[in-house]
Amino acid sequence: MKKPWSISTTVRNPERLREFLRVLKKLEGQNFNTDNQIKYQVLLIQERLYKPLNMPLKFRGYYENPDIEIPYKIAEEIFYTQNYEDPPMRGRQSVNPLNKLGFSIVREGSGPIIITELGNKYLTGDYDIGLIFFKSLLKLQFPNPWSAEFSEKEGFNIMPFVAVMHIIDRINKKDSKKGLDKTEFSIFVPTLIKFDLIDEHVERILEFRKEKNKNRYILNFAKKFYETKNVPDKKINSLFDYGDNIMRYFRLTKYFKVPMDPLGYYWYIDLEPSRKVEIEQLLDMYSGSAFKFKSLTDY
Repeated sequence: MKKPWSISTTVRNPERLREFLRVLKKLEGQNFNTDNQIKYQVLLIQERLYKPLNMPLKFRGYYENPDIEIPYKIAEEIFYTQNYEDPPMRGRQSVNPLNKLGFSIVREGSGPIIITELGNKYLTGDYDIGLIFFKSLLKLQFPNPWSAEFSEKEGFNIMPFVAVMHIIDRINKKDSKKGLDKTEFSIFVPTLIKFDLIDEHVERILEFRKEKNKNRYILNFAKKFYETKNVPDKKINSLFDYGDNIMRYFRLTKYFKVPMDPLGYYWYIDLEPSRKVEIEQLLDMYSGSAFKFKSLTDY
């Protein structure tokens, strides 16, 4: 069964990544063994960057009064009261978006924790957040030598940042309605897993705009994508979660504009007009296909 791509649902607000990175910096140079995987998650709890769902009553005061410092031992106790089936996995999940976006090199059995040059620049405070995330997302591709999460065997061959630019650019040339609305983006962007399907997705978006029964179209599209006759509502709802998350990351680059209603529920995304020259250069330079690397070092 195919699966959509995503950036991170662990950290829904990309601007919070800097704080996650700041905490990881405390462990730099150490191995990311199971002890440090747990320690990292405990430190996130201590810094109030992660709040477990099952908060014991005796600890709730720490969160109700943010001026009270959470001692490490208390944060550790909060962590273990969650009774996670695989406690170290929580730390691995929390560090995953930092790795994926090129801010860190952290993996069990792969040497010491490293904060990359881009990651250190992000931490300095003297940075352009748009440039930081532009560099990070431009490099993001599936598959890549670092992660087996979205592999070639699973059909992935895409540089998402550029591929989405291609989709919107082609839509804008074919239709008077510019950009993609929330539903279009959420359904057709996370499911674009190969660059050579860009034109097909453009045609599907145009079809979708003409379709009166939108829900039926979405369901049929999901059935074809997931290669199954039964698609649970959860899978379709997840596409909206992925779409919203991807939009938040892309918006930070300042290469996309995202007008939305005051509550942030209804939005659409389009190419940023002030970046027209740079976007045209990117579209000419990259097809949206992932690069092939001989080794992790090359990547």
